[in-house]
Amino acid sequence: MFRRLIVSLLKPMLAALLFALPICAAETYTPLPTYLDGSMMPIDFSECSAGSWIPDSLRPVYATYVSRHGARYLSGPGKTEKLEKLLQNGVNNGSLSETGEAFFNLVKETISANTGNWGDLSPLGIEEQKIMGRRIFGLLSPLHHGASDVKAISSYVPRCVMTMYEFTGELLRHNDSISVATDEGHQYNSLLCCFIADKEYAEYRKNGDWKHVYNDFLQSHVSASPARRLFSSTDLSDKELREYTMDMYQVLKGNRAAGLPAPTTQWMSEKEYEGCWEADNLAHYLRNSVNALTSLPAVASAPLAFRLIRDIDKAATQLEPQPVMNGYFGHAETLLPLLSLLKIQGCFALPLNYESLSTEWKVQNITPLGANIFIMLSVGPSGQKYASIQLNGRTVSPISGKPEFVEWRQLRQYWLDILSGYKVAIPADLL
Repeated sequence: MFRRLIVSLLKPMLAALLFALPICAAETYTPLPTYLDGSMMPIDFSECSAGSWIPDSLRPVYATYVSRHGARYLSGPGKTEKLEKLLQNGVNNGSLSETGEAFFNLVKETISANTGNWGDLSPLGIEEQKIMGRRIFGLLSPLHHGASDVKAISSYVPRCVMTMYEFTGELLRHNDSISVATDEGHQYNSLLCCFIADKEYAEYRKNGDWKHVYNDFLQSHVSASPARRLFSSTDLSDKELREYTMDMYQVLKGNRAAGLPAPTTQWMSEKEYEGCWEADNLAHYLRNSVNALTSLPAVASAPLAFRLIRDIDKAATQLEPQPVMNGYFGHAETLLPLLSLLKIQGCFALPLNYESLSTEWKVQNITPLGANIFIMLSVGPSGQKYASIQLNGRTVSPISGKPEFVEWRQLRQYWLDILSGYKVAIPADLL
C-alpha cells in the first residue's frame, strides 16, 4: 500500500519533468558554410586536378609559381579589440544579452589563441605548404633528377617568408640534390607588395571612390541583427550595428584557419553570414582587382607580370643555365591584381551591376589561404614551347576559349597586348 502511494505521488512529478526536458535541452547550432569564410577559407585540395594535365607528348622543362601565404592566425588585434571594448561596455552598463556574454567569451578565446601568433602561419598553413610542395614536385618532373636549381623570393612579411621556406623545404625532402636559393625583403616590394610600392594605387585602396560603393552595399546587404542580438537593449544606430556585424564576421571567418571552432548559427544565420561574405567579396574586388572604377591594380602589378614573362622567356630560349622553377611568395593583394591583369579564368569580371558580382567573381575561388598560380612551360617533339596553367590546383585555360595548353609565344603576346591596353609601357627587352 505504501509503495503504491509513493508511485502515485511520483507519476505527476515524473511526467512534468519529462515534459520539461525538451524545453531545457541545450540548443544545437549548425556550422556555417566554409566557402562563406571568403578570403580566410583554407585552400580546398579536394578540388585540385588529379595528375598531369598536359599531353604525354609534351615534356615539362620549367615552371613559375606565385603564391599567397598559407592559412594564418588573424593578422592583428584590431577587430578583436574593437569588439572587446564594445562588449565590455555592455557588461559595465548591464545591457549584454546571453548571446552577448557567449560571444564575449568567444572573443576572449580568440584573443588568447592569437596572442603571440598574430599574423603567423597556423599549423594548418604549414601543412598546406607541405601538401602543395609535394604536389608541385610531382607535376614538375625536372625536379626529380639531378641538382636542379630553384630560386624563390618572398615579401618581407614573416608569414610569407615562412610559406616560402615550408614550400621549398618540401621540395628538398623529395630530392635533397635540388639547389634552393631564397631571399626576402623590402627590395621586392614592387613585385610582391604593389599595394605599398605603387603610391597612386595605395592611395586608391585607402581613400578611393570604391568606399562609397562598398558602404552603400553594406547598408543594403548586411544585417544589423547579429550585433543587436549581443545586447538586451542598445542605443547604437542600425548603421553602427551593421559595421559591428562586419567586425563579428571578420573575426569569425578566421576561426577555421587558426584551428578554432568553426563559426556557427549561434552567432549568425546562414543568410546573415552570406550577406557579410557578399560585402567582403565586393570590398576585395573593388580594392584589389581591375574593375569599372579603376585600372590601377593592373598598372601596379605590371612589374611582376613583366618579371614572370622574362622568367619564362629565359627558360624558353635556354641561352644560359636557368632555374627549373622561380617562386614568388606574397599576399592575396599580390595575386588579385596580377590575376585580373592577366585575365586568368575566373579572376577577371566587369559585372553590369554589383548585385551580380558574387555569381561571377568569388574571392575564395581566387585567393583562398595558400592560393597560387602555377605556370608550366613544356616542350613538344618539334621543339615548340607550350604554356599551361593551374590556379589553386585547378587547370584553367591560359586564354579564354583556347585549349588548356597554348604556344608560349601566343600567350606572351596576349599578355603584352593586355598590358599595352592599360597604357603600360612595355620594356624594350620584351618588345
